[in-house]
Amino acid sequence: MDESKNTELILFNQLKQKLRLTVETKLEIRKDFKDWSGSDIQTFQIDLEQTCKSSVSEKWVYSHFKKESEKLPRVDVLNLLSSYCGYKNWDDFKFQNSIKSEVESTTKKKRKILFTLPLVTVFAVAIWVFYPQKTQVLLLEDAYTHASINPQKLKMQFGSNKSQVNGDFITLKKITNDTIFVDGAYYKPKKIWLGAQAENDTIVIEMLPDDYALMLNYFSRSTLDDWEKRRKQLDDAIHDDAQIFQMHAEFDGLEMLNKDEFIDRLILPVNSLKNLEIQNIIYKDGKIHRLRFVQKIGENEDK
Repeated sequence: MDESKNTELILFNQLKQKLRLTVETKLEIRKDFKDWSGSDIQTFQIDLEQTCKSSVSEKWVYSHFKKESEKLPRVDVLNLLSSYCGYKNWDDFKFQNSIKSEVESTTKKKRKILFTLPLVTVFAVAIWVFYPQKTQVLLLEDAYTHASINPQKLKMQFGSNKSQVNGDFITLKKITNDTIFVDGAYYKPKKIWLGAQAENDTIVIEMLPDDYALMLNYFSRSTLDDWEKRRKQLDDAIHDDAQIFQMHAEFDGLEMLNKDEFIDRLILPVNSLKNLEIQNIIYKDGKIHRLRFVQKIGENEDK
């Protein structure tokens, strides 16, 4: 298989992962493609038709989704699926998701090192260069905007995997049947089982934003127009028994607020809270039950 075709197939596998996450979000079909039933396929076909004014056959789904295939679909189908996932077309998807193989670039750098090392170490380094450990790239992105997420802003737990952060992506040692748990102050927690997709060179994880956390962030940085409406929204979002903690870094201290105290400080002009930076958020019965935040001092409040 030539290099360009192999790259296209890798990108197609990325598109399949994005499509599975899109279907999971829109249609609540939380299964791998190989486990899709006839009813699941029909539900997907109907939504694809309604969204993009075109669809794919059940036979096509079996050939390209339920079975592993080294044959790249037609460009018009790739355009259709890319559009369903929020991209303009296949070219737009490829442009936004192309990434240099971290393994290849690392190997090239290693080979250059060989020419600068003393002869006594060449044989030892040659093993390191020409027999590299298999790795894969893990990308994190916003499920709605498709913008990449800096992994350093998220909490990540790996099972038996070894990971290394490289800018906006993570490199992992290839291990099948492993679990990754991802959480963040402004994203909903997500548990990912690395089953069949663990064989892919690149894995894309789409994170769903935490709407209530983003709402608090916005409220603390915007001008108040209708405080009664805002109070009602906060009352609906926060649990009556909520425990809310404000960190005071300058005093190395912590202040505990109840629901009403927090809402008053967030919406009233006197002693109002501005420029919140959420550190942790826990839910109970669909409402904020435990919140920990710090107030960013010195940030421009006139936004």
